[in-house]
Amino acid sequence: MPAIGPVDFIPAAERYGLIGPLTRQILRKGCTQALQFPGEPILAFNLSPLQFRDPDLFDFVMAVIEPTGFPLQRVHIEMTESALIGDDGVALATVERFKSVGIGVALDDFGTGFASLTRLHAFPFETIKIDASFVQTMETDPGSRKIVASVIGLGQSLGMTVVAEGVETEQQATILRRLGCDIAQGWLFGKPAPASEIARSLVPRAGAMPRKSTCVSPLQRFHQLEALYKDAPIALGFADLDLRYVSVNDRLAQILGRPAADLVGRSLTEQLAARHELAITRLIQRIIEKRSIKSREYSNGTTGRSYHISCQCVCDDVGDVIGLSITAIDITQRKAAQVALKADEEHFRRAVELSPNVAWAAKPSGEVDYMSPALGVGEASAMADRIADWYARMHEQDRVRVRQEWLAWLPSQQPFSTEFRIKWNDGEWRWVSSRAKPFFNSRGQLERWYGVISDISDQKVLEAEVARVASLPQENARAAQILKLFR
Repeated sequence: MPAIGPVDFIPAAERYGLIGPLTRQILRKGCTQALQFPGEPILAFNLSPLQFRDPDLFDFVMAVIEPTGFPLQRVHIEMTESALIGDDGVALATVERFKSVGIGVALDDFGTGFASLTRLHAFPFETIKIDASFVQTMETDPGSRKIVASVIGLGQSLGMTVVAEGVETEQQATILRRLGCDIAQGWLFGKPAPASEIARSLVPRAGAMPRKSTCVSPLQRFHQLEALYKDAPIALGFADLDLRYVSVNDRLAQILGRPAADLVGRSLTEQLAARHELAITRLIQRIIEKRSIKSREYSNGTTGRSYHISCQCVCDDVGDVIGLSITAIDITQRKAAQVALKADEEHFRRAVELSPNVAWAAKPSGEVDYMSPALGVGEASAMADRIADWYARMHEQDRVRVRQEWLAWLPSQQPFSTEFRIKWNDGEWRWVSSRAKPFFNSRGQLERWYGVISDISDQKVLEAEVARVASLPQENARAAQILKLFR
């Protein structure tokens, strides 16, 4: 015989006056069998709205449970919203009596009935259970997700444990976990089974919902975000899909030049010049469509300050875009430092260009990647062309030798020096000296080579003349003195 669900047999039991005997049997058998279960499981029993109109309900339940010896603190009674309709004085008195002996009371199937917030607050519920119809459509229905999130926030703000019913997929459990739900219940965790099979299902399940003590409720999350918005060292804002500000912190309001309260509800493009409005709107639409992050620099012509502004899509738990997160950082000082650095670099470059020496630099591998222009030599604007021009001007007898000397010297990481001939623009061959020193970073690693090339043609001529004079016997002493002066 196939299993018959409570949706089918409960109405029939109420109709034929069998709800009392049925409840008595379920309470007695449930409590008796649960005494054999491992751990300390809680037993939850659903009672009919009809039963909560009976002023003797409490005595009836206690007369059945107490003889079984099952702890009352591990018993929960669940009632639906329909039990709160009409004169709920009897129901409230019954609930309070249950609470007085340690029995927990939960409001079941919340969201499908007509319970007012006043009654919800008036009844001492420990637990509120979200109806399965909302939980099972969260993945596809944004409205259901909003209802679930709202009920979680409502219940936790009232100090209640929130249980989501009807959880059947891992995705539903993930969404509930991210929304801060306390407990999940459904076929994902266990299907209806005989008492003899229950023990195995009571083993803790990997990936179970977090304990209440470690769960961040929507209310806590809201106040946490409020604190972050208020005290964040950067400008923060959030806009909805209509491109209107939903929240703005004081730093962003200062950038926009209006009070934060005045900006909420206003369009993002309201303060932009007409020529910028269309471009910004299209940019934001592209961000939403591609779900990407875009950054722009913005300069306020009135204040003279510069900002780095980023926009990023904010998605809900199933990936639907729900708005835009806006961040802005004041980069005025950085921009000023960049301008000053650029000016310093320009001054240094011009000073190097006017120097009779040629500055050069190389990677740790020895590859030359910088060469300053010299008077009449290597004036090509592109760096690669300038370096190639120097290599081309080297005397063919020196080019290979110098390269071999340089590559052989690199492992030593010691200062380097060599001499070679180079062809000047006037067609004359001149002797130059090339010297380099290694530069090490804070970790002692070789980071760069820095060198300088100097024209030593006059020195070479002088050395040749001194050598010629020294070859004459009568001039030896004088030549030695002259040579000493220049060395």
